[in-house]
Amino acid sequence: MINKEEINEIIQESKSYLDGQIELNKLKATERVSLYSSKVIVYFILGSITLLFFICSSLFLGFILSEYFTNFSTGFGIISGTYLILLIVLFAFRRKLLGKSIQNKIIKEFYRND
Repeated sequence: MINKEEINEIIQESKSYLDGQIELNKLKATERVSLYSSKVIVYFILGSITLLFFICSSLFLGFILSEYFTNFSTGFGIISGTYLILLIVLFAFRRKLLGKSIQNKIIKEFYRND
C-alpha cells in the first residue's frame, strides 16, 4: 500500500517535471522568436540595400539612355515603362510567382528542426 509520504513525493516530482517542461518550452519559444526576428532584420537590411542598388542603377541607366536618345524624357520613360511592364507581369502572376514560394519557405522555416 502507498503511504502519504510516497504520494507527496510523487506529487513533488510531478510538479518539478512540469516546471522543467514549462521552462524548456519557454526557452524553445524564445529561441525561435529570436531566430525569426534576426532573420527579419537581416532580410530587411538586404532588401534596403537591394532597393538602393536598383534606384541608383535606374538613375544611371536613365541618364545613359537620355544621353543616347538626346532627350531626358525618352531615357527615363524607357526605364519607367520597363518597370511598369515588370509590375504588370508580377501582378498578373503574383500567386504563381510569389505567393506559393514565399508561403512554402515560411512553412519550411517554421517546421525546421535545428
